[in-house]
Amino acid sequence: MQRPFIPAAIALILSCTVTVAHAQKNQPADSREAVSRMAKELGLSEAQRNQVETIFSAERKKVEAVFKEERNKLQQIQEQTRISLQAILTPEQMDKLENKMRQQNDKNNAPKK
Repeated sequence: MQRPFIPAAIALILSCTVTVAHAQKNQPADSREAVSRMAKELGLSEAQRNQVETIFSAERKKVEAVFKEERNKLQQIQEQTRISLQAILTPEQMDKLENKMRQQNDKNNAPKK
């Protein structure tokens, strides 16, 4: 009865962690590259380029706020899941599960080649 629940819990926890981490990588550099592409492709004037940079900067701050809020919600869900799992798993099983999740997290956060 416990077996189908555990893989689903692992998948949920890992997918949430990976999604948040991925969404936060390299945003300022990406924004500058996007502005440079826009300036070149659209022939933006210096004034337009500055305005676009300001708009993207404001957007980035709003997006970061949303991700922070969502990260907090995800952490609460993960903690609730962990508590629920602790209630049904033995300490040894819980240790194995946490080690497996750590390994998967390390694997997902490893630099890409």
